[in-house]
Amino acid sequence: MHSDTADTTDTITARRAPDAYDDEIWRDVCAGLGAPAVADGVSVSVRRGWDLGWERQHLDAARESGRPHLSVRVHGDEVLVGPLWAPDTDAGCAGCAEVRERTVVDHPLVGDLTHAVDGPVPSEALLPELLRASLEHLARRPVGPGELYAVSARGLRRHRVARSFHCPLCGPEKGELAAGQQPLPLALRNRPASPGDPTRSGDSRLVERGLLRERLVDDRFGPVRAILRESRTPFAMSMAVVPDAPAMGHGRARTFAETEPVAVLEAYERLGGFPYDIPVLTDRAYTDVAEHAVDPATLGRYTDEQLAHPTSRVTPHTADTPMDWVWGHDLDDGRALLVPADHAFYQYEYAFRRDRRAARAVEPHERKHYFYESSSGCAVGANLEEAALHSLFELAERDAFLTSWYRAVSLPHIPESSITDPTSRAMIELIQARGFDIHLLVATRDIALPVVWVLAVNRLHPFPATFSSAGSGADPQSAIRGALREVAQLVTNPVDWTREQVEAMAEDPWLVQELEDHVRFSSIPETRERATAALGGPSVTPDEAFPDWPRRLADASGGDVRGALDFVRSLFADAGLDRIVLVDQTSREHADAGIHVARAVVPGILPMCFGHAQQRLAGLPRLEAALRGTAQEHRTSPYDPHPFP
Repeated sequence: MHSDTADTTDTITARRAPDAYDDEIWRDVCAGLGAPAVADGVSVSVRRGWDLGWERQHLDAARESGRPHLSVRVHGDEVLVGPLWAPDTDAGCAGCAEVRERTVVDHPLVGDLTHAVDGPVPSEALLPELLRASLEHLARRPVGPGELYAVSARGLRRHRVARSFHCPLCGPEKGELAAGQQPLPLALRNRPASPGDPTRSGDSRLVERGLLRERLVDDRFGPVRAILRESRTPFAMSMAVVPDAPAMGHGRARTFAETEPVAVLEAYERLGGFPYDIPVLTDRAYTDVAEHAVDPATLGRYTDEQLAHPTSRVTPHTADTPMDWVWGHDLDDGRALLVPADHAFYQYEYAFRRDRRAARAVEPHERKHYFYESSSGCAVGANLEEAALHSLFELAERDAFLTSWYRAVSLPHIPESSITDPTSRAMIELIQARGFDIHLLVATRDIALPVVWVLAVNRLHPFPATFSSAGSGADPQSAIRGALREVAQLVTNPVDWTREQVEAMAEDPWLVQELEDHVRFSSIPETRERATAALGGPSVTPDEAFPDWPRRLADASGGDVRGALDFVRSLFADAGLDRIVLVDQTSREHADAGIHVARAVVPGILPMCFGHAQQRLAGLPRLEAALRGTAQEHRTSPYDPHPFP
């Protein structure tokens, strides 16, 4: 199958591998593929099975001629007509279709498309006639760029194939940065805000009903394989299954229709945790790049005790240790600054570097990190400004929650009787019906953004003792609602561990190693008093706790998302956090979906880490100042494991 023949019409060239179809019926059908299926000027190639070299040959020829290309592949008793690749569009190609289908089914060769697969000779007698009829249909309704039409006796189905960053044919370059290759300064744009929400662009359609489902959901080719509905939660919740993402995306809202886009966006946020097509500068010590880099020492350190512990997952480093870096931009002056790669992209590590699939296949201790990070501070938006703003809200939330936890002093509380939002009231009643007292604690400190810590304390049984969550946002009612949803789910879901299994953590916090262990730690009766140390503060109404919000942000923003971002940045500066470096995590795959992802890196802020050995709080003057004058002042890192879920 190394040669081809050409059947030429006036407008279309169809090339096929001739020895794949030896009977006259199939030759006639293949010749017909060059006619009404696509628009004028399209090249067509036909082959049985998959052959990377064949596909590359014809796609390269189409690129050189500036013409669209339609790849047709016969896989046994199925014919895949397309996808139609078109230049200067976001249309997926045959390589995208192949890698996406293998990804969905977790094919053992998903990472290696170099092996040619002929596939069985078609045996379904009806298939040629089905294909003829399908071509007549496609003459009336042609495949568009990125569309694929699957024909078999099992049915006929049209698919949309999104480009993949794993595609060996059209995938982006995974280039390494040269030492002197510095990007231009960041130029943020004005983004007129939605009339009802200064944190969202007025022209954003990301949460529009059905938009992301139509664009991204396909059970065969993905990138979102399915959107599942959770029936055991006390509210509508959906999960977006993205095989390439490290975990499903979750969406919680009043209705399932509202949850779907949120779930997809969270899954795409998690895809942003790896630099699939973001250039990386490798093996440079901080001392080599200090002039234009964030000092790793300002991002928090691990203690010698942590680094020496068997549960540690990080490798010690100094200013002279060769590290990998990516570019971010200082939000103050737009200057490009390097950030440690495994801090900017929490799924990046050094044992496998660009090979994300290989890294996911091994145990965590087999990976190499200098920073063991989480998704905290990663956020999505319809544009970079929007994503950056929501990243800062999340960082402020986590910083306030952690500071409140480590201080272990009483906080102002909002009486549940003062909550009038119907959804929040319903969740409060549900939590109480489950036997828990609910406490709405005001966690806001020096970053003057609304932050709430919701603490549920079991009043009926010693175990599980407590559950916690936090919420933030321009609208305090929305922040409270978001935190209540998380706690409502925690008290509703069956506890899948026993008291005996986790009690040892109270005496030995080094046993807290994973995210889930933090929730389990807070369920131990012996840790109840540690959580309830935050109770007993003054009672305040939401308006007293968060005066002038959300109007304060709406007024300061001037009706523009960029204005809101500038205002929130000023609140960070007022708290002594005057350097914010924005890392654009948007890959080609995000951009094709109309999604932007960003992570704000803020030196000195408290990082949300999971695992006692991974707690990165040494050397942070901000935390030392916050603990001054409290009973925790003379404690040393690592501190008590936090209860954040």
